[in-house]
Amino acid sequence: MNCDLLAVLAVFCCCCALSADARAARLRSRPLDNSDTWNNVMVMAKHAQAQDRDHETRLIPVISSDKLKDGDVCCATVKILDYYLRHILDGQAREDGQHHYPRLHLVKPDLHRVARDLEPHCNSKRADMEHLQTFTQNLKRAGEMYKNKTKAQNKAIGETDILFHYLYESCRATSTS
Repeated sequence: MNCDLLAVLAVFCCCCALSADARAARLRSRPLDNSDTWNNVMVMAKHAQAQDRDHETRLIPVISSDKLKDGDVCCATVKILDYYLRHILDGQAREDGQHHYPRLHLVKPDLHRVARDLEPHCNSKRADMEHLQTFTQNLKRAGEMYKNKTKAQNKAIGETDILFHYLYESCRATSTS
């Protein structure tokens, strides 16, 4: 009798595992739903915004809320996040020490986790590259306009809250069922 019960339990567990795999095509990255992460991103971004005197220039492309909810923008925002992690946030930690921007040491691991969680689910598309190219061109132009790469990077850090919001809105968990 114990063998029959174990066999039924094993079949049930296998069915549950298979149905869970079939349902979730993209899992939600936990930091996107974490209020502490949101707060840390906001504190860091507000600090950078307070140092920024140019309130007219925007680096991250404007993406409509309809397009964000469409879900195709998730990979574009993940690519911008990857750029942030490799070229902006890591550079700030090396150049200024992690104390220049409050909570940077808390934000970076959470953003790395979001990138790690979502990157495997992204298929490269031309539209994705357009958003990244627009962002990098805007960053380069800002550096030339300010005649200072550090000020342009500060503006980008000030827009981390926008990027995080885009990730939250566009990278919802999806299912195939």
